[in-house]
Amino acid sequence: QTIMHPANTMKTILQSQRGVEAGERLTVFGLAKPANVKLLTRGAGSQFLLSVPHGAVNFAVLEYVRRQMTRVTDQEWVRSRINVEAFSPGFDFLSSAISTICCSVVSTPQMMITDNIMAGTYPNLPGAIKGLAAEKGIKGFYAGWWPGLAGKIPSYALTWTLFQQLKEAHRKAFKRDPKDIENSVMGCLASAATVTVMIPLDTIKTRLVTQFNYPDLVPYKGIIDCGKRVFQEEGMIAFYRGLSPRLISVVPMIGIQFGVYEFMKKAMLARGEGGSEARSMSDKKLKEAQMKAQERERESRERGMAEVAMEVAADDDQPFPAPHLGKKKWGVDRLKRKSK
Repeated sequence: QTIMHPANTMKTILQSQRGVEAGERLTVFGLAKPANVKLLTRGAGSQFLLSVPHGAVNFAVLEYVRRQMTRVTDQEWVRSRINVEAFSPGFDFLSSAISTICCSVVSTPQMMITDNIMAGTYPNLPGAIKGLAAEKGIKGFYAGWWPGLAGKIPSYALTWTLFQQLKEAHRKAFKRDPKDIENSVMGCLASAATVTVMIPLDTIKTRLVTQFNYPDLVPYKGIIDCGKRVFQEEGMIAFYRGLSPRLISVVPMIGIQFGVYEFMKKAMLARGEGGSEARSMSDKKLKEAQMKAQERERESRERGMAEVAMEVAADDDQPFPAPHLGKKKWGVDRLKRKSK
């Protein structure tokens, strides 16, 4: 996020412009000039500083939610009634949605502060905190709560669904699983499509968050009112002014995330399969002892790998879940019952 911050700042500036004549509006090419380096990097320090607690909360909540969901779905009475593997995408989405909602306690103030600094409403982090607090108190830091959630959750669902559909189409066309670089390319395509579809809602979110910068203009009352007024006053093109920098900032990041995500998932599953081969010993006591030791080792390894997986498969805007290994754990439980 820090590396792509200039593109994100450009997007925010283009989306937040109000009451400006067509010929006077800033453009992508105008903002991309070397003279605007300082302008495009404002808020980078605040973004980096505030992303630390957000990332910590996000990873902790996501891991906890996924662990509890795995514990429930690994129970025999659950698996005897539903096909857990078939609902895995739904569990992915649910865990991400719960994590996004919980993390909004931290992410919404971060969004309000950084977006307003990028838009030029406040000069720096102390100024943004003081200004937002002076406007509406603690409520000032959560003015963008609902539009933020309304954009993040469907964006995740759409990106993940498109990515899975592209993977399935690849398997049918080439009769094999995608390579890591192909997963990255498909992640780029999925994120590009999602950004293009969701950019109007992102523009509405930016307008609502940064409208403190225009005290002389009539404020927007909410998501619907903002959407209607932007369309009536500025036309459909206003929703897509920040599309180019948004694509530049999001698409490479999501492509890399999906590529690394799939690589780590395959590596983790391969290691799990390697450990299962040692469970074919004929000695019952030795087999049970080995299975217990392997299970403890695997659980410890999964906890460590899950932390790494979430670091590359989640970001502040769109948290993606770590690979779900409940199916492997279910296989171990089933072997234990047979051995008894």
